[in-house]
Amino acid sequence: MSDLQPELLIALPALLLAIVAWLAVAGVNKRFAALHKRNDELAEQLELVRQSISGLTAGAVGMDRRVHELEKREKALSERQESFEIQQADEQPYGQAIRLVQQGAGVARLVGELDLAESEAELIVRLHGHRDSA
Repeated sequence: MSDLQPELLIALPALLLAIVAWLAVAGVNKRFAALHKRNDELAEQLELVRQSISGLTAGAVGMDRRVHELEKREKALSERQESFEIQQADEQPYGQAIRLVQQGAGVARLVGELDLAESEAELIVRLHGHRDSA
């Protein structure tokens, strides 16, 4: 057995070194597997974030279109309202004059109260005044 001792003394450290190396490789493999799993999880989360951003972007584009349409409609309505107000301001004395004539007012009252020209007042009285049916 004394002949085997020197070989055993040489083989034992080599065996220990192999075991340590195997344990180190196993630890590195385990760590690598954990990192690979974490990488897959992060890739899935990144894909979810990309999809969310894509959805938000599409929603924002749609909202921008709707806001633009509403702004166009608001501008058109504002212009129509302004035009209507101008038309109403222009027609106001004539509308009031027609109502007064239908209530029996004459040319003199229209000229005096509404500051219409006599020819305008006469025309309104002719067009909207009470006609005698006799």
